[in-house]
Amino acid sequence: AMTNNLYRLELERECVGCNLEGVNLPRENFGLKYRIPRSSSPLVTTPFGMDKAKPVDLTRANLSNANLYQSDLSSIILENAILVETNLSETDLENAILIGANLQGANLENANLQGANLENANLRGAILTGVNLEETHLKGIETDKNTVWD
Repeated sequence: AMTNNLYRLELERECVGCNLEGVNLPRENFGLKYRIPRSSSPLVTTPFGMDKAKPVDLTRANLSNANLYQSDLSSIILENAILVETNLSETDLENAILIGANLQGANLENANLQGANLENANLRGAILTGVNLEETHLKGIETDKNTVWD
Protein backbone atom coordinates (compact mmCIF):
# COMPACT_ATOMS: atom_id res chain seq x y z
CA ALA A 1 0.00 0.00 0.00
CA MET A 2 2.90 2.33 0.81
CA THR A 3 4.33 1.98 -2.71
CA ASN A 4 0.91 2.74 -4.19
CA ASN A 5 0.59 5.83 -2.00
CA LEU A 6 4.00 7.09 -3.09
CA TYR A 7 3.15 6.44 -6.73
CA ARG A 8 -0.15 8.27 -6.29
CA LEU A 9 1.65 11.19 -4.64
CA GLU A 10 4.18 11.44 -7.49
CA LEU A 11 1.63 11.06 -10.26
CA GLU A 12 -1.47 12.81 -8.95
CA ARG A 13 0.29 15.11 -6.47
CA GLU A 14 -2.28 14.32 -3.80
CA CYS A 15 -2.70 11.62 -1.20
CA VAL A 16 -5.42 12.76 1.20
CA GLY A 17 -5.49 10.68 4.39
CA CYS A 18 -2.67 8.45 3.12
CA ASN A 19 -0.31 6.48 5.32
CA LEU A 20 3.21 7.57 4.38
CA GLU A 21 4.75 6.83 7.76
CA GLY A 22 8.54 6.67 7.70
CA VAL A 23 8.99 7.47 4.00
CA ASN A 24 12.45 8.63 2.97
CA LEU A 25 12.01 11.53 0.54
CA PRO A 26 14.91 13.96 1.00
CA ARG A 27 15.29 16.81 -1.52
CA GLU A 28 11.95 16.02 -3.15
CA ASN A 29 10.04 18.59 -5.15
CA PHE A 30 6.48 18.75 -3.86
CA GLY A 31 6.35 22.53 -4.05
CA LEU A 32 4.83 25.02 -6.43
CA LYS A 33 7.93 27.16 -6.70
CA TYR A 34 10.17 25.23 -9.03
CA ARG A 35 7.53 23.03 -10.56
CA ILE A 36 8.87 21.10 -13.52
CA PRO A 37 5.91 20.51 -15.81
CA ARG A 38 5.30 16.88 -16.66
CA SER A 39 3.24 16.02 -19.71
CA SER A 40 0.90 13.96 -17.52
CA SER A 41 0.12 16.90 -15.22
CA PRO A 42 -2.98 19.05 -15.59
CA LEU A 43 -1.30 22.43 -15.90
CA VAL A 44 -2.91 25.82 -15.70
CA THR A 45 -1.37 29.00 -16.98
CA THR A 46 -1.21 31.80 -14.46
CA PRO A 47 -1.54 35.47 -15.45
CA PHE A 48 2.26 35.49 -15.49
CA GLY A 49 2.28 32.86 -18.20
CA MET A 50 4.06 30.32 -16.03
CA ASP A 51 2.89 26.78 -15.74
CA LYS A 52 1.67 25.98 -12.27
CA ALA A 53 0.07 22.82 -11.07
CA LYS A 54 -2.26 22.81 -8.09
CA PRO A 55 -0.56 22.45 -4.70
CA VAL A 56 0.23 18.99 -3.41
CA ASP A 57 -2.59 17.91 -1.07
CA LEU A 58 -1.64 15.73 1.90
CA THR A 59 -4.57 16.66 4.15
CA ARG A 60 -4.82 14.23 7.10
CA ALA A 61 -1.88 12.19 5.77
CA ASN A 62 0.38 10.35 8.22
CA LEU A 63 4.01 11.32 7.63
CA SER A 64 5.27 10.44 11.09
CA ASN A 65 9.00 9.65 11.20
CA ALA A 66 9.32 10.57 7.52
CA ASN A 67 12.49 12.20 6.19
CA LEU A 68 11.72 15.23 4.02
CA TYR A 69 15.09 16.95 4.58
CA GLN A 70 15.68 19.87 2.18
CA SER A 71 12.49 19.15 0.24
CA ASP A 72 10.57 21.88 -1.56
CA LEU A 73 7.16 21.82 0.12
CA SER A 74 6.08 25.34 -0.82
CA SER A 75 2.27 25.80 -0.77
CA ILE A 76 1.78 22.14 0.22
CA ILE A 77 -1.48 21.32 2.03
CA LEU A 78 -0.81 19.41 5.26
CA GLU A 79 -3.98 20.33 7.12
CA ASN A 80 -4.56 18.04 10.13
CA ALA A 81 -1.61 15.92 8.97
CA ILE A 82 0.35 13.74 11.41
CA LEU A 83 3.98 14.85 11.34
CA VAL A 84 5.19 13.38 14.63
CA GLU A 85 9.02 13.19 14.76
CA THR A 86 9.12 14.08 11.04
CA ASN A 87 12.39 15.48 9.69
CA LEU A 88 11.44 18.78 8.05
CA SER A 89 14.84 20.41 8.54
CA GLU A 90 15.89 22.87 5.83
CA THR A 91 12.59 22.36 3.99
CA ASP A 92 10.89 25.14 2.07
CA LEU A 93 7.39 25.37 3.58
CA GLU A 94 6.65 28.85 2.28
CA ASN A 95 2.86 29.44 2.18
CA ALA A 96 2.25 25.85 3.34
CA ILE A 97 -1.06 25.02 5.02
CA LEU A 98 -0.35 23.25 8.33
CA ILE A 99 -3.59 24.12 10.15
CA GLY A 100 -4.18 21.65 12.99
CA ALA A 101 -1.13 19.59 12.03
CA ASN A 102 0.50 17.42 14.69
CA LEU A 103 4.18 18.38 14.59
CA GLN A 104 5.03 16.91 17.99
CA GLY A 105 8.79 16.32 18.18
CA ALA A 106 9.24 17.33 14.53
CA ASN A 107 12.58 18.75 13.39
CA LEU A 108 11.98 22.06 11.58
CA GLU A 109 15.51 23.38 11.99
CA ASN A 110 16.31 26.12 9.43
CA ALA A 111 13.00 25.55 7.64
CA ASN A 112 11.37 28.37 5.70
CA LEU A 113 7.89 28.92 7.16
CA GLN A 114 7.37 32.32 5.57
CA GLY A 115 3.64 32.93 5.08
CA ALA A 116 2.83 29.40 6.29
CA ASN A 117 -0.35 28.80 8.29
CA LEU A 118 0.25 26.79 11.48
CA GLU A 119 -2.92 27.79 13.29
CA ASN A 120 -3.82 25.31 16.04
CA ALA A 121 -0.81 23.14 15.18
CA ASN A 122 0.79 20.99 17.89
CA LEU A 123 4.43 22.05 18.25
CA ARG A 124 5.16 20.29 21.54
CA GLY A 125 8.80 19.24 21.57
CA ALA A 126 9.33 20.54 18.03
CA ILE A 127 12.72 22.01 17.06
CA LEU A 128 12.33 25.42 15.42
CA THR A 129 15.92 26.67 15.56
CA GLY A 130 16.75 29.10 12.75
CA VAL A 131 13.24 28.99 11.29
CA ASN A 132 11.99 31.84 9.09
CA LEU A 133 8.72 32.91 10.77
CA GLU A 134 8.06 35.98 8.62
CA GLU A 135 4.29 36.40 8.23
CA THR A 136 3.78 32.90 9.68
CA HIS A 137 0.35 32.35 11.26
CA LEU A 138 0.83 30.89 14.75
CA LYS A 139 -2.55 31.53 16.35
CA GLY A 140 -3.63 28.79 18.75
CA ILE A 141 -0.44 26.72 18.49
CA GLU A 142 0.39 24.30 21.30
CA THR A 143 3.93 24.37 22.66
CA ASP A 144 5.64 23.03 25.77
CA LYS A 145 8.94 23.37 27.61
CA ASN A 146 10.55 21.03 25.07
CA THR A 147 9.68 23.24 22.10
CA VAL A 148 12.97 24.80 20.94
CA TRP A 149 12.75 28.23 19.27
CA ASP A 150 16.44 29.19 19.06
